[in-house]
Amino acid sequence: MIVALAIALVAQPITLVQALARARDASPEMAAARESARAAQAGVDAAGQLQNPTVGVSVGPDEPTLFGTLDVKLPVLGQRGAAIATAGREAQAAEAEAQARGVALRAQVRRAYAALQAAQERAQIAGRALDLASQIEERTRAKVQTGLAPQLEAVQAKVAQRKARQERDDRAAALLQARGELARLIALPDAPDLAAADAPLPLPAPPPLDQLLARVEGHPEVRALLGQQDAALARAHEGRVALLPLPDLSLELERLSGTNAPYLGLRAGIAFDLPVLSWNGGRVRQAQAQAAAASAQAQAALLRLRSELRAGRARWEAAAARATSYAAEIVPATQQLVQMARDAWELGRAPLITLLQAEAELNGAQAESSDAALAANQAMADLEEAAGEGL
Repeated sequence: MIVALAIALVAQPITLVQALARARDASPEMAAARESARAAQAGVDAAGQLQNPTVGVSVGPDEPTLFGTLDVKLPVLGQRGAAIATAGREAQAAEAEAQARGVALRAQVRRAYAALQAAQERAQIAGRALDLASQIEERTRAKVQTGLAPQLEAVQAKVAQRKARQERDDRAAALLQARGELARLIALPDAPDLAAADAPLPLPAPPPLDQLLARVEGHPEVRALLGQQDAALARAHEGRVALLPLPDLSLELERLSGTNAPYLGLRAGIAFDLPVLSWNGGRVRQAQAQAAAASAQAQAALLRLRSELRAGRARWEAAAARATSYAAEIVPATQQLVQMARDAWELGRAPLITLLQAEAELNGAQAESSDAALAANQAMADLEEAAGEGL
């Protein structure tokens, strides 16, 4: 009771929806992913830019006394379009990778939030257990002093109280760790009093398995790999297009001395790169191999995600059933058992060890209930991550 009240007084409550929103908006990892996508998108503009012309001027006493040149490369045979296409495919892949990072972060936040819920509940259970152990120890000491109980029970009660105090301290430390992990993920490093406002029960239900499996092909991770495949194929095409002549147009202006008066002469020229030393074969084959690798990785990701969905759904069903059973049946039954054992001990009809065992059964049942709810919420996070979106 004291631990629960202390948590309520000093805690900074946050809901799961708020935690997910803050992680999306404030996480440095998400900011980096978004900037990477923006950089890739800027590459499309860069690929479409033409090269600046080259201008040269020469002046001297020899003929021609003035000589000027203008040199312009004209990618009119598909080179510019191929570069833009490659940059566009790479931008799409980068955007999908940023979305995949968002999916992974969302799952991490849900897991951390569930862990904080469980840590809070376990801390409250330990606090209540210590309160009860302290009451039993005080009552046992009084009974021993009046001769209504043997000294052995006083020792047993004292040991139980010390164990309960150590468990409370351990759970308090685990709670601090859970708070720190969630605070890190949502970019709140100075929030040691963070607390989960949502209750772990009732559990949210995921969609049917067939609906989850239908979402896999649109998973950002799969789209990112397919985007990498498209980008690699675009680079291969760009390498082949690079073999086409790239016209280099030049204009030359000359000032010549004539017999009567100086005059200006204009000369035009055009030049091409000759692919006699390199046919870009290595570059094209490298890009084709990268495309094949990305395609294989996409197929592997599809198989892995489908398997994770099936396993996650099975884990959720088992954990949800266990959490429901403990919360609705086992914990209430053990609470009744504790009350019956205490009444019998107070009346001298049962030894103290019976009450202590009943209390241990209650603590274990409550811990199992908390662990089952944690497992179900973590399985939900696994399902969201494998499906590629919130459920």
